[in-house]
Amino acid sequence: MTNVGLPRPVAARITVHGLATTQRVVAVIGSLVAATMIIDVLAAYDALASAPVVIAPLIGVGMLALLLLWRPTVLVAAVFVLGGAVFSAAFPALLIAAAPEVVETGPYLFNRIATAICLVGAMGGRALSGVLWTAVAFAAAQVSVLVGLAIVDAPVRMGAGPLIVASIGIASYATLAIAQRQTERRVAGLELSAIEQSEVERRRSLELRAAAVVHDTILADLTLIARSPGPVDARTAEVLTEHLDQLASATVADRGDVSSEAHSALGAALLELAREYQWSGVRVDVSGLELLPETMSSPARHALLGAARAALDNVVAHAGTDRAELVAGARGDSVSVLVVDDGHGFDADQIGDDRLGLRTSVVQRIEQVGGAVRVWSGPEGTTVMLTVPRGEGAR
Repeated sequence: MTNVGLPRPVAARITVHGLATTQRVVAVIGSLVAATMIIDVLAAYDALASAPVVIAPLIGVGMLALLLLWRPTVLVAAVFVLGGAVFSAAFPALLIAAAPEVVETGPYLFNRIATAICLVGAMGGRALSGVLWTAVAFAAAQVSVLVGLAIVDAPVRMGAGPLIVASIGIASYATLAIAQRQTERRVAGLELSAIEQSEVERRRSLELRAAAVVHDTILADLTLIARSPGPVDARTAEVLTEHLDQLASATVADRGDVSSEAHSALGAALLELAREYQWSGVRVDVSGLELLPETMSSPARHALLGAARAALDNVVAHAGTDRAELVAGARGDSVSVLVVDDGHGFDADQIGDDRLGLRTSVVQRIEQVGGAVRVWSGPEGTTVMLTVPRGEGAR
């Protein structure tokens, strides 16, 4: 079994997605707790008969939060914020109409729904979107409370609840966004340095091989000719011919398709594949090349490259993102390449029979060489894991 660590973008999106999910769970539970609290308040003011009408906005925003928890899309988030703002504006009017005395209790009761709106969370696994959505939700929450209090001509006292929740959310997502950005910059610098160092070592190796060929052939031939008193004899001519053939066939030129290491060929192919997409609108980053094995069969390598290309084509055509990553890894006798994007994802079970890209170009191609394909997809993005046996033989 091949174990491959989570790519950095995937791990970052999981962290952001986990924080957003936690916020939405708190919004659901908080709405129910607030409804129970309002029932107690109405009972204390002998207005329990109005409880169903008064708590209806709280139940409504709780249901919207539950819907957002189940289906965290941009459209549902917009409905949650706008619908929550409507409920938040209606709630103070309903509460004061049922129990006018609650005006004296302060703003805490009136901004319960406004506080829940600020727990909208991030969309798409991006930390920066959490900052933006929280800021928008806070603005909508504040306006809704002002409108609700104005409807019943009540004193305007906003309270600190929404501000505290929004500040914590913005600070959390901003910290994650900064950390992600710094990590991406550091990793990009390390990968670039590793590639440059590898290139220097490869060129040095070519130089040493070229020097060895020159020493073993040209210098020896010149010495032989210089010591010959007259025309070279047949044996000397034969030696010179052999050396010329050796020079003609020597692999010392700086050519991208020639390498003494199998992983250099696969790594170069992955880098070239990434470069092919630079004009497609999707930036493709490559990592993990140093983990590739020293030997790999040609059919397995070609299957990986073909399937990876097909997966990247799907990213360009359907994912709705401008970034993707190729992550190489190996363990035991298996080699894996992960194609990762942070797009809007898809449901593999809903793909029509006429859509052959995933089934034929990816799954079938990998299975033909004894490999396997695994797909993880959701609102935070898609990861396609291509795994093939390393095999032996031609590279």
